[in-house]
Amino acid sequence: MKASAMPASKSSNPLDSAVIRRLLGAAGPQSLAGGLILAALGGAAQAVAWPKLNVWFLTFLGPVFLWRAIYGQKPKRAFLLGWVYGLALGFFSVSWLGGVMSGYGGLGAIGGTVILLILVAYLALYQAIWALFAAPLTVRPPIMDGRIISPALWAAILWTGLDFLKNTIFTGFNWTPLAGGLAAVPILIGGADLVGIYGLTLWVALTAFLAASATVYFPHPKAALIKFIVALLLLGAQIGYGKVTFDHYEGERTKAQIRNIAVLQPSIPQDRKWNPTFRKEILDRFVWLLKKSAAENPWLTVWSETAAPFLYGWDQVETVWLDRIIDQAGGEGRSMLVGVAAFEYDENGSLKLHNRAWLTGPDGTLGRYDKTHLVPFGEYVPLAETLPFLKYPFMQGLLGAAGTYSPGSGPTRLVIDQIPFGVLICFESIFPYQARDKVKLGSEFLVVTTNDSWFGLTAAPAQHLLHSVIRAVETRRPLVRAANNGMSALIAPSGLILNSSKLNDVDAYLFPMPLPAEPKTTLFVRGGHYLAPSCALVTACYAFYRFLKHRRSRSNKASGRSLAKR
Repeated sequence: MKASAMPASKSSNPLDSAVIRRLLGAAGPQSLAGGLILAALGGAAQAVAWPKLNVWFLTFLGPVFLWRAIYGQKPKRAFLLGWVYGLALGFFSVSWLGGVMSGYGGLGAIGGTVILLILVAYLALYQAIWALFAAPLTVRPPIMDGRIISPALWAAILWTGLDFLKNTIFTGFNWTPLAGGLAAVPILIGGADLVGIYGLTLWVALTAFLAASATVYFPHPKAALIKFIVALLLLGAQIGYGKVTFDHYEGERTKAQIRNIAVLQPSIPQDRKWNPTFRKEILDRFVWLLKKSAAENPWLTVWSETAAPFLYGWDQVETVWLDRIIDQAGGEGRSMLVGVAAFEYDENGSLKLHNRAWLTGPDGTLGRYDKTHLVPFGEYVPLAETLPFLKYPFMQGLLGAAGTYSPGSGPTRLVIDQIPFGVLICFESIFPYQARDKVKLGSEFLVVTTNDSWFGLTAAPAQHLLHSVIRAVETRRPLVRAANNGMSALIAPSGLILNSSKLNDVDAYLFPMPLPAEPKTTLFVRGGHYLAPSCALVTACYAFYRFLKHRRSRSNKASGRSLAKR
């Protein structure tokens, strides 16, 4: 009797209990190989839901695979499986980053690959931590636990909180958030105007986890059916809300006032942009684009991010050239939003370089916006003033390609003809708060300027475009996107891409922007953005609770061993 009781008393896996195994029927933990395969497929599914493949429905399948992979697993194995999910997600999502660091970062093939591996390994930790916390939630026998929805809800809250933290910690970089893959179908992201993209992540994760948990309850049809019904109701509610709001904003578009905006797409290769040898050729290209756009008499002409291939105010000949172009446009009654690299001296006499969007008009300078959220190791070196080793010659050789830009003073709005608008420069468009802050200041439309020529013909430009779609829906503001080599676009408040360019086309596009007569402030802008940080706070509290529980358990075991010795 004692011999047969010993294994059961030592088991830490709840599924080793014969009673629970009978309750769960045939469902049980995956083998390590099976779990690894499911986790890798799940991460890949979340990634390919985004462009270029753009198989949006796989957004729901990725979390289902991971749930089944960690089902009933012990903590260490669950952590490993979650990490594998994150690795697959990272490699399929941002593999283009290795080429950027190798070719333009000056690190070479080996250095670029190492940086890519480090970044992907770090980002994958968020899925690993989720799997560590969520594994116990996957094992909830319906006969012993009447909570049909709460395990999936807790898991969805943890996922949302960690997804939000990924876009916050260390300046943030969540290139492919879970719900973002649905942006290609506007009716599926309509709820972003209520709770933002990370609120939608909560909905996607809950829908997926309910369906996933139902698959292990087939021996108990009632519990499985309830879970499936709730999942379908969630899906139906979101589609229904998205359809109603899509029809509403498309109807409003027919009543909107049209403002013609010209977008210049010069398609300047990154390896030529700052090379003085090609400067005349580049400036001549801008002259041609400006003449073509001026013929359409646009309300506003938008240049891409740092489109002018020189340092304004420093390179004197080119500065005079740009001033002449701006004066000519102003004399003809036209306004321009020009992307330039500009400098100024602060109160201490230190030189500050800014990534600037400069608004000009018939009366001269109308305003400017200096980029506030800079790209780490792209536009600045984090902690360069705090960590002395970053100044060593060896490290400077590695980081020498990083820019030395300074952030702007904060969110602002620009005004043309008494109509305020907000500007997001490149990387800023992946952060919901950037667009929200500018709309809170009264912006009636948004402009995104970017230079995606770093990415070549990879999926990155199309992925980046989807973030602009999400920002338009979250704020319900029309959005104009000007990209150096594409994809330039006009996006309606409904999330519909009204016009878009092809990669590497050289052209000046005229986008008829529908400006709402009475733009309304969305719930997300007013306060719905608090949902994701709340999930992050719950996640942090849950992690602390699990830590204390684990510590108490270890203490109790140690006390038991001590008493046994006595």
